[in-house]
Amino acid sequence: MRVISGQHKGAKLISPRGEVRPTTDMVKGSLFSMLQSKDLIAGAVCLDLFCGSGSLGIEALSRGASSCVFVDADCKNVNANLNKLNISARVFQSDFRQALRILRNEKFDLVFCDPPYKTDFAEQVYKLLVKYGMLGETGVAVLEHATDRPLSVVPEYNVIDRRVFGVSAFDIVRGKDESDICGNV
Repeated sequence: MRVISGQHKGAKLISPRGEVRPTTDMVKGSLFSMLQSKDLIAGAVCLDLFCGSGSLGIEALSRGASSCVFVDADCKNVNANLNKLNISARVFQSDFRQALRILRNEKFDLVFCDPPYKTDFAEQVYKLLVKYGMLGETGVAVLEHATDRPLSVVPEYNVIDRRVFGVSAFDIVRGKDESDICGNV
């Protein structure tokens, strides 16, 4: 795994071992080309949830995002990659729900959510982002999920783009008012 473009182009990243599915360079390249074409990266304040190696947040920073907050239950790899690239960023080693509660008064332009495969964590993240009003006025969330498990909390008219890569899909969604979301978290 490596940084594909920008200031840190070509840098190799340390990735988690074991039962994880890091986003491949091909998928990351396609996703970031689409985000750049919509002018969603330059100057963005980012949040990388379930960050693992920090690959998505680091790619955004390399391409001109202004800052990124990284969250994961195990931050060993993201810390190593940030140190290796001499990137200063906030890192939270915690459960995503706790981290979102702590960050609830902040606004983000771009949120990456790449949770463990076949969980409902992307839906939970979206509900919390909306509940806490964490997406800036033009903010978007990139929610990864299994293609056979569409996100039930994201109305079709709220999805600004969807990309499918084999068994994984990325929904790029805009925030909504809390009253538009059903269910509690």
